[in-house]
Amino acid sequence: MDLWNSAVVAHGAATWFLVGLIWIVQRVHYPSMHEVDSQRFTAFEAMHCQRIGQVVAPAMLLEGGLAAALIPLANTPLQWWLAVIGGLLAVVNWVSTFFIQVPLHNRLQQGKNTDTIDRLIATNWIRTVAWTLRGGIAVGILLNA
Repeated sequence: MDLWNSAVVAHGAATWFLVGLIWIVQRVHYPSMHEVDSQRFTAFEAMHCQRIGQVVAPAMLLEGGLAAALIPLANTPLQWWLAVIGGLLAVVNWVSTFFIQVPLHNRLQQGKNTDTIDRLIATNWIRTVAWTLRGGIAVGILLNA
């Protein structure tokens, strides 16, 4: 297996791991924050941020590195365009994570606030859609490898 094919397979695996994770967070985990008792919420949020960071950070770093690597490794114009579009969507995820979701989580570490939870859920659709599109692009890249 050459470098391109190895990168494509690893990229697809990392991307689809994150697609599955973001849908669980979007449809199950974030909405369940409303069910956590106010007295326990700060501890819950601190635990969430620490544990999810241990899962998400390495996966996002791997996916981002592979997304960037695919661009110069592309063998055809279609592969290149798919890699560029996928890379731009990865940037959307990073920007949304660090400029929208992280500040909202920082607010929630001060205490439960239903408006902030609702904003977290609403704005997380940016990442959910972008990662889902990235998943489709990863499949497209795999099919064109």
